[in-house]
Amino acid sequence: MTGDSFLTLEIDFERQIYQSKLLSLFRRSPSTWELLLYLAQFEEGSEDGVYNTLDRLRTRYLGNSAMLKFVRERRDDGLLQFTEHTKRSKWKVSLDAELRAALFVALEERNVGLQQALVPKEHRPQRG
Repeated sequence: MTGDSFLTLEIDFERQIYQSKLLSLFRRSPSTWELLLYLAQFEEGSEDGVYNTLDRLRTRYLGNSAMLKFVRERRDDGLLQFTEHTKRSKWKVSLDAELRAALFVALEERNVGLQQALVPKEHRPQRG
């Protein structure tokens, strides 16, 4: 497998994300992409609350006020959902089910492509 093949897979992945109305909003910034990946870990939503969730992010491309604005906008368009937390001072934040599913499909397709690219041609199953 050459480096060019891996780059082709990555380019295809980026184009797939760009063409997705759901995912492209998050891919515009490393911070919002990390937020999407972080929240995708939790099927029932992050127990950390909004502020603590944002504090867990390591990519500091956007400041706190810009991230809060992004979160509010995604809440308003339904991509992020807020539900009551057991602590009244917090909200659980979760991804819309369709958004979460789209992310998992995109990542799985890329990962399958990478796995297939690592298998030498002579060891790949023959298609008939």
